[in-house]
Amino acid sequence: MRSMTALTLVFLATLLVAPDDHVVAAARTDLRVPTPASGVARDRDVYTEKILAVLEPRVADPATRVRVAEKLTTLSDRRLRLMAALADRVALVGDGPADGIALFLLTALLILS
Repeated sequence: MRSMTALTLVFLATLLVAPDDHVVAAARTDLRVPTPASGVARDRDVYTEKILAVLEPRVADPATRVRVAEKLTTLSDRRLRLMAALADRVALVGDGPADGIALFLLTALLILS
């Protein structure tokens, strides 16, 4: 185990130290590539479906469901992502106190946006 740790440290040192004893940062390989517009639209559709799936059993009026769907199309990507994360939380567990709070926050964000 010690020899593996020593080898790992030596390997990391060779990656980070240049021959002139200057410390340089290793190249990042996880740089994000800008997503095309179709990918963003697809993400928005997925987020909207998640939110509507959570709200559908709780909303009895079909006209209200249509208004909710229309409202979701006007929200920013950031707000929609946040609401989708809250919807995921409610969909996974659903009955705990934290899930009730997540549903309340989802509803409040929808109404106040």
